[in-house]
Amino acid sequence: MIKFVKFIWMLSMLAVMGVLLYENVILQPPVTIKIDDVGGVFNLSKNGFFYLFLAAIVVFNGILLILGTVIPTLPEKFLPIPKRNFWAKNQTTRRMLLNNFKLWIKGVGIFINLFIMIYLVAIQIENGATPKFPFDASILSTIVLVLLVGWLLLFFAWFGMNKTAAEKVRVEKQN
Repeated sequence: MIKFVKFIWMLSMLAVMGVLLYENVILQPPVTIKIDDVGGVFNLSKNGFFYLFLAAIVVFNGILLILGTVIPTLPEKFLPIPKRNFWAKNQTTRRMLLNNFKLWIKGVGIFINLFIMIYLVAIQIENGATPKFPFDASILSTIVLVLLVGWLLLFFAWFGMNKTAAEKVRVEKQN
């Protein structure tokens, strides 16, 4: 399961970077980004647009990668998860926490990459770089947001409320 989620996460990063590279080729400067429905716009050069979104992709995914490794290694009282006393019990449960948390956080990364990709395609259409085709960013964003909320709620089931896989393993209390 871990390898599958890692693969999907890497695929989502490659897909969003592919969309960004495609837009770098077809968009004409200046690139207009619509900020709000009232008429606020932001104009960027083609290179500025490319590097801004490239930085966003790298920063968001980098932060998630770091959080996925650092958070499970925190002392017990700083662990931001349910049943922290169980997960911090010994090396076996810590290792299971690290694997499960990395898996969960990469799922969050998949949804963030999907949001960025939807936004990039919406910018592409607004700038007239492609013929108009039926693409409703609000519907797709809502679907991804609902899936993300479901994934975030899964966090509590995964690490706290239900009988986790770690509880099925015999864990010896360390003295």
